[in-house]
Amino acid sequence: MKWLKKILIIITLFALSCASAQYVESYEPINVFLETQKLEKGREYILQRDKADNIQALRIFNGGLGEEHIIDSKDPIDPTDGLFVEKHWKKMYKQYAQDTISKYWKKEDFPAYNFILENGTGLTLKESFLRKYINSRINEMIILSEPMYYMNKRYIMFYYAKVYFDSSGSSQVIIMKKENGKWVVVREIGDYIYN
Repeated sequence: MKWLKKILIIITLFALSCASAQYVESYEPINVFLETQKLEKGREYILQRDKADNIQALRIFNGGLGEEHIIDSKDPIDPTDGLFVEKHWKKMYKQYAQDTISKYWKKEDFPAYNFILENGTGLTLKESFLRKYINSRINEMIILSEPMYYMNKRYIMFYYAKVYFDSSGSSQVIIMKKENGKWVVVREIGDYIYN
């Protein structure tokens, strides 16, 4: 009986260590991308604790809402640079578009950054939020979605927005892949509505 307890404890610890290693690995591309944004490592930034809905990244990548790919016949430029493949798009859309479960960032997800986590969405529009930071050096907020796999896990894509308290900013979908064991940005597609 003692051996059975020991084996169960060892299996549990092994499973937990594997799960935590996989969890950290899943945010590695976002951390690599943030390095390209030249965020000052000692400076405080606000990170919206509520993860942005995946539908934001899907909408930007698709050029509009819905499962059907939106093609503008007047604009022959493909903002995805050929990354849009219908069968992979439909698979990704079905997997991520209906995900309505609220998810939250933790400080541990971004160990190199001094993020202040703030609850809620649309924070820069709320008077109480603005009042809290009006006399501080912090004047911008970062919003991120959960990474989504695309094209049989060949690519990862996520939503990234940087919003300034004067209501300016930018939002985009970031597409990355692993090359030679390192994550690299393949494409940044700006939001056709806000940019």
